Order: sequence, then structure tokens, then C-alpha cells
Amino acid sequence: MTDLATKQRLAELVAEASDGAITAAQALSTRLPLTDLGLTSLSRMRLIDAVEDEYGVDIELDGAGWDLVDDLDALSAHLAAR
Repeated sequence: MTDLATKQRLAELVAEASDGAITAAQALSTRLPLTDLGLTSLSRMRLIDAVEDEYGVDIELDGAGWDLVDDLDALSAHLAAR
């Protein structure tokens, strides 16, 4: 999967995890943290579960892992680097 394809898929997962409160287009078009767009702590947990399931990675729930899923660019780069 290319970096762009990964980022697009992550944006779709954000939309699913947030029950549509954040659209994939919104997630892709901003540099703001996803929490600024309305990602709740429950949505963030759903997103972590979805990313772990889809990409076979473990995201720690400590500060670094928790912060990682608030930034679509950082999360995409993290997955591309593995």
C-alpha cells in the first residue's frame, strides 16, 4: 500500500471510528489534530482497535501511542516506516 493509499484508508477508519462525526475528506484536508475536529476518546479507542486489526500493529495507550492517533500524517508515516 502506498503512503497516499495508507493515509486515505486511515481517513476512512477515522470516519468509521467517529461514526461520521469526522468525514474522511475532513481528516485528509486538515493539519489540525483529529481531536480538534471532534475525535472523542471513545472514537480514538475505536480507531486504535481498527488500525491494530487492519495493519497488524500494536499501538501503546501511553502518551506517545495515544498522541500518534491524533495526527493522521504521523500515523500514516509510522505505518509506512514499519
